[in-house]
Amino acid sequence: MVDTDQKLLMPTHLNVNLLSFAYNVEQSPVFSWWDHSRLSNSYQTAFQIVVSKRLHELANQTYLFNSGWVAVTNNTAVKLAQLSSLLQAGELYYWQVRIKDNHGNISDFSEPNKFICDDKLNESPKGIWSSKTSTVDQELPKLGNVAFIRSPQITLNSAEIDTAVITAFSRGNEPLFAQGFDLFMNGRSVGVGSARPQADYDGSDQTGIYYNKYDVTEFIKNGKNVISSLATASSMRKAFWCQLDVYRTDGTKKRVIVTDSSWKALDGSSAFGDFGVKMRSLYFGQVSENVDMRYYPQNWTTVNFQDDGWDNAWVNPNVMVNTSERLVPYRSENTLRIDSHQPTKKISKLGPQNYLIDLGKEIIGGVNVHLDSQLLQRVTVLMGEQLKDDGHVRHHLACGPDYVENWTLVQGENSFTTLQMKNYRYIELVGFKGDLKLNDINGWAMEQAFPETESSFESDNGLLNREYELSKYSIKATNQDVFVDSQARERRPYEGDLLVNGNTSYVVSSHYSLGRHSLDYLIDNPTWPEDYKLFNVEMAWLDYLYTGNDELLHDRYDDLKVKFNRGKGADSFDGAAHDFMGTLRNGKGIDNFDEQVGLVTNDGLIDWPIRERDGFVEGEYNTPFNAIYFGTYRMMSKIAKVTNHPNDVRFYEQRANRIKRQLIDKLYDPQTGRFYDSLNKDLSVNKHTSHHASAYALCYGVYDGQNMADKISKFVANDGEFIGSVYFIYFMLKGLIDSGHATDAITLLTNDDNRKDKKTFAAILDQLNATIAPEAWSNAYKPNLTLSHPWGATPGLTIVQGIMGINPIKPGFETFRIKIRPGNLSYLRVTTPSSRGIIKAKYKRENRHVQINVDIPMNTEAVIDLEKGSQTVVIQDIDGNQLSGDLSTENRVTLSSGKYQISYELLRSKQLHV
Repeated sequence: MVDTDQKLLMPTHLNVNLLSFAYNVEQSPVFSWWDHSRLSNSYQTAFQIVVSKRLHELANQTYLFNSGWVAVTNNTAVKLAQLSSLLQAGELYYWQVRIKDNHGNISDFSEPNKFICDDKLNESPKGIWSSKTSTVDQELPKLGNVAFIRSPQITLNSAEIDTAVITAFSRGNEPLFAQGFDLFMNGRSVGVGSARPQADYDGSDQTGIYYNKYDVTEFIKNGKNVISSLATASSMRKAFWCQLDVYRTDGTKKRVIVTDSSWKALDGSSAFGDFGVKMRSLYFGQVSENVDMRYYPQNWTTVNFQDDGWDNAWVNPNVMVNTSERLVPYRSENTLRIDSHQPTKKISKLGPQNYLIDLGKEIIGGVNVHLDSQLLQRVTVLMGEQLKDDGHVRHHLACGPDYVENWTLVQGENSFTTLQMKNYRYIELVGFKGDLKLNDINGWAMEQAFPETESSFESDNGLLNREYELSKYSIKATNQDVFVDSQARERRPYEGDLLVNGNTSYVVSSHYSLGRHSLDYLIDNPTWPEDYKLFNVEMAWLDYLYTGNDELLHDRYDDLKVKFNRGKGADSFDGAAHDFMGTLRNGKGIDNFDEQVGLVTNDGLIDWPIRERDGFVEGEYNTPFNAIYFGTYRMMSKIAKVTNHPNDVRFYEQRANRIKRQLIDKLYDPQTGRFYDSLNKDLSVNKHTSHHASAYALCYGVYDGQNMADKISKFVANDGEFIGSVYFIYFMLKGLIDSGHATDAITLLTNDDNRKDKKTFAAILDQLNATIAPEAWSNAYKPNLTLSHPWGATPGLTIVQGIMGINPIKPGFETFRIKIRPGNLSYLRVTTPSSRGIIKAKYKRENRHVQINVDIPMNTEAVIDLEKGSQTVVIQDIDGNQLSGDLSTENRVTLSSGKYQISYELLRSKQLHV
């Protein structure tokens, strides 16, 4: 029985290397967990970690390793040097942790968590695919773009198995910038793979080819089993490879099966009606899925499916990993297939034999179909992100792809899934004879597991609540194998996009691995905007603050330093041209700091499209670019301190200070409170004052004192109207909030003008009907926009980091700040994760009386900044005990873990916070 009186609860949320199931442990696993206590002012004084090779050994306390009590207060990024020598490549390990607290309590051991050490797979495996045999009857030519693959039946004794793991990867789908296969075990979806390759992996000359491991212990059956894969590829390297390993209860490991010619494979050309027509954007072309159920093998993933008519798999004679490549374990959570069942899903009939399915929210993925047809019939299927004015689906997406397909349905049951990645919310069936039920056709989303309950927000402003949900769902729906701009068009990671994606992800999910993986990917694969490369430094610093793990800072320190060398050279790239022949590789670059002027040369994206730049006039020394340099030089100085580079600490701080001084001296107009756009080479000033110049300066803190910040903010706030793109507002809002003008930021966010083409989130939600953040305010501002572009998810991070003011001060949330800036709002409530547990904060104001409730996780300390003019402060803990209400001169109170209520009165002149 659970002891309900126990004060110190067992740890939860166990991770290794930021993962719930890590298989990338190479030397020293990095452990983390959440502590929990029912007592206020609780912190961990020691921990004990035990490790075993099998679950029953852990239960029997037969340990491979026992740390004993380690007098360490940290529960993030924990390493045990003495454990490393005991770990073996490819082996499975379980671990548990328990803790002591400062009240003398000892917790129970946590639930077990398991990890696998990187097993250094054979670097030259050969994969399988379907054979290109002659066609029969009315079959289409076998193009080999899609293959159904099945293993021989595998007999397993589940009583002997502790853990079963499939390792898999595929090749040939790289031109599509998409994962290449769906994996099934005994008829159940296991996941999607494999993660896209990473050129110049870890700064080397090799491309990292990622493999994924899938824990299928809960999928196996006692007796006969089968592994299946639906795979796609578009190049001659097409190949699928997998193996099943079982870790037996007796401590041994057995390789049960590996792909070879004994597997069966069926060419999918006829099943998917593939006669060579592609759905294209400017960047990729994927197979059209004209499903033909006369050829689609229904129930093909099940154990008892008869595959006798299938050919034996063809073994591609070429190795899957060549000498310029390296096979490496993926570093984030696996992508899953998830049936989309939104409560707002609905079906409507547009006309005879014409149905419209609204999934309720846009997804990224395919469809999962289980419907009965009363006859053999062919149906036209249209999908899209938007509806046309006449209520039909806009199947030719604004960003390029045309989602028009045909399904040939047989009489009776039609059960199938599709494979290709599409961005859509609406499905229209044209020419369907019969009745369509709500769950006959479901979205088949591709997402990492997402912790829905870790985050929430509610306020007395309904629009702000909707913006938060838009932002949260944007992260949930777009977290595949790496954060990208949009899967609908480019499918490419960008540093500027990651600035928004990553920060929004931090505030809605404790799954930090995808942000780190995306950052690491971009360090090796920079994109063309010169300012974007600097955001690697910013995100590296934030990664450290949020995770408490400094490994990336140490491992990529030299590569981060290179990001500051942004001078124009032979390979410079000034735009997103498709015929660019230079290199974007993370080269040495040119130091573009002009010692004579004290500013950097070159420029950056500033905003996109160009028409959104508010008339910005480019020069030799540009204000936005230099403002970003100022901010990132300061962050790099902090990184240098963490990584023990004292000379660099001084160097970067000095450069930052000089840029700030020169920007203010040469480019700030104190009369108007605005920054000029740029200086020319002869140091003449381009006196145009775009909002962008001042907004970037405000965001990165280029001001001396509050009076100057107030002047700049008045201009940036733009009388309550957003200016620039939906991406640029990140800098606009952050600058306003950080400079003490949250009221202006809230006014911008809560503008309820929802007229068509207005630059408001009300219009995005009510006119675009967006459920994932869009690329632009509307089609009018970017005719080729996508409605699945999370760089527009700024409201989510602004609400949590800005309005609620919840941000880490010390790495891993050892100390964090809560600084609620409610503006004209009187009720706010947020739940947000941290690397040490869930943080909750609630704000309620009635007239002059304010009540704040906070939940501070164990092993953390919160610095709570109250509003200016707070007086008669009363602080109570969960038991009603009154604590000291003395405030610092900054209206600041510091509290350790626990649940607290803070009450105070506002001075009459301070009722509305500024």
